[in-house]
Amino acid sequence: MRTMTTPHLSPRGARARMANAARGAALVALAGMLTACHDLLNPPLPAGTEDPSTFNTEAGALGRYLNAIEAAHSGHVFYAVASGKLAAELHLAETPANGVVGDALDERILPEIATGSAPGDPSPSSYVTLQRVRGLAAEAIGALAKYAPAKPAALRGELYAMQGFAEIELADLFCSGIPLSTLDFEGDFTYHAGSTTSEVYQHAIALFDTARTFGADSARIVNLARVGTARALLDLGQYAEAAQAAADVPDDFRYDYFVDWAPLNGVAVEVPILDGVTVTNAEGGSGLDYGTSSDPRTLVHQRGTSQTTGESILEPAAYVGVTPFTLASGVEARLIEAEAALNANDPSWLITLNALRTTCTDAASCPDPAPPGLGGVAGLPPLGDPGTPNARVDLLFRERAFWLFLTGHRQGDMRRLLRQYRRPQNQVYPTGAYRGGLGAYGSDVTAAIPPAERVNPLFTGCFNRNP
Repeated sequence: MRTMTTPHLSPRGARARMANAARGAALVALAGMLTACHDLLNPPLPAGTEDPSTFNTEAGALGRYLNAIEAAHSGHVFYAVASGKLAAELHLAETPANGVVGDALDERILPEIATGSAPGDPSPSSYVTLQRVRGLAAEAIGALAKYAPAKPAALRGELYAMQGFAEIELADLFCSGIPLSTLDFEGDFTYHAGSTTSEVYQHAIALFDTARTFGADSARIVNLARVGTARALLDLGQYAEAAQAAADVPDDFRYDYFVDWAPLNGVAVEVPILDGVTVTNAEGGSGLDYGTSSDPRTLVHQRGTSQTTGESILEPAAYVGVTPFTLASGVEARLIEAEAALNANDPSWLITLNALRTTCTDAASCPDPAPPGLGGVAGLPPLGDPGTPNARVDLLFRERAFWLFLTGHRQGDMRRLLRQYRRPQNQVYPTGAYRGGLGAYGSDVTAAIPPAERVNPLFTGCFNRNP
């Protein structure tokens, strides 16, 4: 068991490891862009390693595993921040140090271009990082099989699960047409043509199936894969199947790992991962009131005042210092079951939501603050049935947004509201004047696949930009 993912790791140790992981992820992303003429997945050797045979041992295989896991963990965090801008959880509060005005994800102006990158668009690094996670995991899986066959198979199961989550995040953020090229351990890099959004989710499900097979002796990995499978099925609109996949996940399951939200940037200066952004409040007229709701799941602290817009800069209270980041949980499993029940006109949807919130069954007699329910958060009294189909969907997705705040889920949910629930775009994504005097919000709900992918001779660009 790696100490970086246990709750017993000291804050100082967690801070150092996650600082290293954050720097490593940044270097991985940069290396990916610089070596795109070769491929997006081929992982470079660590700095100072000149002899590849260093890896051809059991210790080397375990090193590859740790490297892949740390890259995946960092990648999921950076994805959560990047997608949070498009999903109206975060808003650009300051003009960044590089002088770029605006943020393409935040402003929803994400054109597909053949070379370079769109001004202010951080999505290329998200794309490269997630694709690199796939490649690093594939290399580590092969190394464990060849050089460390006696080590627990669950290590490979975890890597397959990390690949699955990377593919869900690629499908949630980017347009249809994502190539799932492959890197075979000690073999060839194989280009693949683009896959539709549905095909990427289906491929992720296959990876989670493999993760469960290899992780059969680890409840933690099996439950991680179950949640991943259920999430991908939900993205496909297969509600009953999603609920079935989530059913055996325990209420108290959590796949957590520590994140240092103020890592060192390499010159002994702390640069917060959330630097330059603020938690939003009803952004663009349709966003949720994350910053002002006083909901204990999205509590914020004021970090200062924006020199660019004059607004308060709000940081999430849950992400200050070294804190856990939750990739998958029993709470998410119950939310998936609630959505499936709602789609089946089963009244248990509200019972499930309220069981997460509190042990109270009646709002009028519930003490203040309300005692915690299965979700473990006090101060959430039970909800009433709003009575209409649309209002019930609004309530369920609000609960999902607050339980899963800034964990990389909201962008996928907003696309599902358009795709599966036929909501108008202006009721889901921000519209109107873009705060800060930078024009108006655009109409993009997906990021374009960056030009680095064009070295792939089978890549033909986005199939479409539909939700």
